[in-house]
Amino acid sequence: MTNEFNLDGKDIRFIDSHYKDLFRVPDGGCIQIHYPDETVVKPCKFIDEYHTQIGTNVFHICQFAEIMERNGASYMAEPEIMGEEAAWKVGRDRILAIQTCDDGYDYTLFDENYNEIDGGQVDNPDISMIEVRTDILESFNLTHRELRAMFYEDVMEQAFEVGRQADVVEAPAKKESVMEKLAQAAEKTAPASPSPKRKEPER
Repeated sequence: MTNEFNLDGKDIRFIDSHYKDLFRVPDGGCIQIHYPDETVVKPCKFIDEYHTQIGTNVFHICQFAEIMERNGASYMAEPEIMGEEAAWKVGRDRILAIQTCDDGYDYTLFDENYNEIDGGQVDNPDISMIEVRTDILESFNLTHRELRAMFYEDVMEQAFEVGRQADVVEAPAKKESVMEKLAQAAEKTAPASPSPKRKEPER
């Protein structure tokens, strides 16, 4: 996606509160923030040499450093994902799971209750899992949401259980529907019962 603020493709600079350079990330890349109680991944967008959008908020680079220090947080460029599978909570109500396959990557997008929203395959084994994730999130307009890492196996197990429970709930309903149709058909084809013959009164 083209950034109108960064037609030259400049990197985003991160500093500490004393203006010491810490690291740089490419425009559209992510940083990993370690808070005392959790770790969050946030996408970044270049605004100018001294401002960047982190998640949905725009910060002066020194302002961001000061906020992180006050919150007891550290931050770094998001490291590459070396494993063959990964999953994230995307914002508050989406979950994304990705795994490698022979032709590239398989992915599944769930809602917050582990119901599948969409899934598919990205046929490009030459790009990284982070690049695949970025493309998938962009296609669903989820680019600016913050991410929290999850265990891939836990996500898939929970999704399987949700699907299994849905099948169990649907099965009795389908069976009842079939029985109702059979009963209705039997009523239509059953011969009418003869009415009892009226007895003539004795004379």
